[in-house]
Amino acid sequence: MNAVTTMLTGAVRSLFDRSFDPETAGRLPELNDSGQSNVPGLYMVGEIAGTPLIKLGLNAGVEMIDRLRAGLGAGTDGGDVLDVLIVGAGSSGLGAADRCDQLGLSYVVIEQQRAAQLIRGFTKGKPLFAEPEPIELKSRLWFEECSKEELLDTWDRQIPELGLQINEFEQVTDVRRTSGDDFTVVTDKCEYRARRVVLAIGRAGNPRKLRAPGESEHAEKISQNVSDPDEWRDRDLVVFGAGDVACEAAVVLADGGNRVALVAPDREFTFPKKRNIDAVADRARDGKIAVHLSHKAAGIGDAEIEIEHIDTGEKTALRYDHVFRCIGAELPLKFFDRIGVTLEKTWHLKRWITLAVAFMSCYTIYGVKKPAWPFSPGAILERVPNLVTFSTPEFLGQAVRIDPVFWYALVYSVVMTVFGVKAYRRWGVAYNDSYQKKRYISLIVVQWTLGFIIPAVIMYWVHFKIGDNMWLGKAGNYWHAFGIELAFPLYFSMFFYDVGLFYLIFGLVSAFIVIPILSVFHGKRYCTWFCGCGGLAETLGDRWRHLAPKGKVSRRWEWMSTAVLIWAFVAAGFVLARTGFGIYAGSSAFSPQGWAATVLSSYGWVADYWLAAVIPVTLYPIAGGKIWCRYWCPLAKWMQLWSKWLGRLRIVSDEKCITCGECSRYCQVGIDVMGFAKNRQEFSNRNTACIHCGICITVCPMDVLEFDSGRAE
Repeated sequence: MNAVTTMLTGAVRSLFDRSFDPETAGRLPELNDSGQSNVPGLYMVGEIAGTPLIKLGLNAGVEMIDRLRAGLGAGTDGGDVLDVLIVGAGSSGLGAADRCDQLGLSYVVIEQQRAAQLIRGFTKGKPLFAEPEPIELKSRLWFEECSKEELLDTWDRQIPELGLQINEFEQVTDVRRTSGDDFTVVTDKCEYRARRVVLAIGRAGNPRKLRAPGESEHAEKISQNVSDPDEWRDRDLVVFGAGDVACEAAVVLADGGNRVALVAPDREFTFPKKRNIDAVADRARDGKIAVHLSHKAAGIGDAEIEIEHIDTGEKTALRYDHVFRCIGAELPLKFFDRIGVTLEKTWHLKRWITLAVAFMSCYTIYGVKKPAWPFSPGAILERVPNLVTFSTPEFLGQAVRIDPVFWYALVYSVVMTVFGVKAYRRWGVAYNDSYQKKRYISLIVVQWTLGFIIPAVIMYWVHFKIGDNMWLGKAGNYWHAFGIELAFPLYFSMFFYDVGLFYLIFGLVSAFIVIPILSVFHGKRYCTWFCGCGGLAETLGDRWRHLAPKGKVSRRWEWMSTAVLIWAFVAAGFVLARTGFGIYAGSSAFSPQGWAATVLSSYGWVADYWLAAVIPVTLYPIAGGKIWCRYWCPLAKWMQLWSKWLGRLRIVSDEKCITCGECSRYCQVGIDVMGFAKNRQEFSNRNTACIHCGICITVCPMDVLEFDSGRAE
């Protein structure tokens, strides 16, 4: 009993575990589609805006200036106001400067160190790959596959030849909006005025500190990376960090004949690629690297560093000649706060208002279809006088005038079309991805046919003309036809309320034969190619997909969909048993009564109304579009089980992952895609809740990922 209690207590605690999770630590500034922050006129480009790689960074800088060029370059107030001020001289900043120069715009680049400082910090001889290969370089600055040194030599020559205006060793301290649309940019040397400000500062310009006593006093013995390992021989060296950079540094220093200690607060290696973890483990076994996980720096002296175990508090002294602080960098949060830039997922007044408005809108709109406390929009709509006379068949006139379901399905289809076209352009056209083009066309076509025309118009007419009968059930219950698109247990009422034999057979075949077979070969593609619920999330909810909950804790809560699936089958079984498994046949009505009606009604209210409709759609702008599909949808879980047991569809990766994180960022169901990709591990419904939308494949700049239909091992 004690063992069971301990297990249950541990399981509950894990659902609320808020210890550090690397997947939840990478928030970026809030930006619109053009790269503009919440501060009008202040733009961000490059890695700070989610664009990795040197070539893509150069192109992103060029494209940013092309978007801003309208209205710039004329009427410059006597030349004292710059058209564009660029902060940061990495690849994106240099690309932006080059385009400004080409267009004749007045500009200056402010760089707190040297141009291309991040590249200068790479390890000696590091190869640089001109990926993605199919993409054409848009900047005049040269870039091909080369070594670090070759690129820097070329750029150091090109920058003065092109006359690019770069102020090195100057730091921006403040950015303020002045009268009109102008900005005053304050640096540690002077002030500038500019019409537009572009931040191209990357994410590596603010190195994390150990925050240990003695760190500032011994700064000369601390480096951020290992730029030239040949400088170190027969030394006592300490490397802080547990990521790829730290592991690679520890390995190269150990191979150079040094005595290396690797220290990190992580309890295990979770960041690095498997090959780097294995390399550290091999050298640890050989005594070349002393690994101290679960430790932090407690004090830095002249010749020793004191480290402390994060759980026990036990301290250990390590001799050292030099320290390498390979613990990454962080966003300049104080700077962002000072200039008014908001990060993603920050709770502020606008976000609270958005949540409130979204809730009231969803509550009202879904109330048209299903009466809701404390008022019933559907009932109100039915009492609205008929203001328009239609010269149409009687059945269509009735549907248009008084049936809220008709209007609900029509508006739903229009919304999916409008936002589906936007998503089609964002993922299909912009990336020239035929998979995404087909997927969004499928969602829109299926919604108009099976989600509106067939059930709300054609089947309404059929029921109206034929009347009550055994095959279709009661004429007034034509809405059973929506089950043609939405299979049980998603469409829970498929088998109840005076159902006809046609719907009963169709529902059983689709739920217990078609869906399992599709799941074996296509995983959960139904969610992103066919389903109306998933379709709304993929269209209306697409612009917020990057806000989907990430990390281990968010994935642990996916157990709720299993609970809803069990509830759906148990509730359906009770109701079917109570009603005698009959179908509508004249006076024999297949409608639940008594406690069976209560069971069905309670499931409908909780699952169909609140969990499927109001709550998840309300949360689109807050937590992305797949809250219902991921956490509560019983059909999604039903498909996932079949795919887990027998599924053939998986996503595989090659060795080219650069750990940019774009795949994980845009996953709507919170999968750590990068974690699989960097170690060349496949993932499928055997180990994730993947819905096979393919966006992770689309956004990968290195074409690392692809679908594979072979049986997962």
